[in-house]
Amino acid sequence: MSKDFSSLGISANLLAKLSSLGIKHPTEVQEAAIPAILAGKNLLVQSPTGTGKTLAYLLPLLERLNAGTKDLELLVLVPSRELAFQVVGVIRSLDDRLGLAALTGGANLERQLQALKEKPKVAVGTPGRVLELFQRKKINGQTIRAIVVDETDKMLSAGFMRDVLAIFKKTLRTRQGLFFSATIPRQILPEVSALMAKPAELMIINRAGFVPEQIKHHYLMCDKSKKPVVIEKLLKICRPQKAMVFMGRNEGVSFLTEYLLKKGFAAVGLHSDLSELKRKNLLSAFREGEATVLVTTDLLARGMDVEGVDYIFNYDLPRDTKQYLHRAGRTGRAGKDGTAMSLVSEQQKFHFYNIGRDLKIVFEEKGLDAERNRLFNVQYRKKRAGQNEPNKNDFNRRKR
Repeated sequence: MSKDFSSLGISANLLAKLSSLGIKHPTEVQEAAIPAILAGKNLLVQSPTGTGKTLAYLLPLLERLNAGTKDLELLVLVPSRELAFQVVGVIRSLDDRLGLAALTGGANLERQLQALKEKPKVAVGTPGRVLELFQRKKINGQTIRAIVVDETDKMLSAGFMRDVLAIFKKTLRTRQGLFFSATIPRQILPEVSALMAKPAELMIINRAGFVPEQIKHHYLMCDKSKKPVVIEKLLKICRPQKAMVFMGRNEGVSFLTEYLLKKGFAAVGLHSDLSELKRKNLLSAFREGEATVLVTTDLLARGMDVEGVDYIFNYDLPRDTKQYLHRAGRTGRAGKDGTAMSLVSEQQKFHFYNIGRDLKIVFEEKGLDAERNRLFNVQYRKKRAGQNEPNKNDFNRRKR
């Protein structure tokens, strides 16, 4: 039987905040992680995207803050400014009086120094900027009681782990260390354990299913040159409430966004060449429904939590299973249905098949019916036409 937040040790004040946010029952990762974090354990938590990992660490850590001091006690490390602001927003929704500082690269350093002078209890930041502030002796590592490393696998792939480990070494070994991610890279286990006074426990949630069952996985064969037109048709046919389109490069984001705008779609493009303020405003427009299509890259979409995304489109295919997992996880959140649609060229078939094999996903091939302006199931149409022979390039017929 599912527990409630009260039985997990969450206090009345936070329970009231959760209720006002419409959050009544803990997710699986929250049920598992909250008691362990309240007990002071060091954890490496692997749980699929969209399962509530942010609240899984914030709720118990906010409970553990010492109200009797003005020291900085909690440090949350994230791989991007966008995710930092998202975590800050969640904290504010739980406690709008809490002293809080956002410490991210590319932002005004003087404002961050001023924020630290005001003695925040919690800081959320990117590793490079946080380490810089440690080196300037603006952060006292002796007062830090807990460090969270969110999106651990992204930290590793983006080359941030050296800074993360350096930050840990500037704090006491007795502080609590928590690593959260959709996938936990096994190569970091020895390094992480060496930083802890007590061994870290590995907690794997929903190990059998990397991607939530409510997400449908479709693909459509498409030449590279026809992708803009195909995306246009898919958006018209699927009529998503909110859609995210993933590109491999910043240049592609700008091109496709302009194309969709000319075709009458309420589209915005998010990429790293834009200013922080511009990105924040564009993301806000997408969250609020002023824009219904967000074209972006993996770097900026990492950890992004936007309600109501019912379709994600892989305009450019993900490099590997981790990237597919994080893209697909932008939809199907909080138990709602979602669809991940990938555009695949002949040259990419084998690579795409390998992603499905490794994630144990059966991809369903779709085709565009231009006359009827709809999608159809390719395999069903083949069967109706009597084409029942196995096709070596058909993902659904490959032996696993």
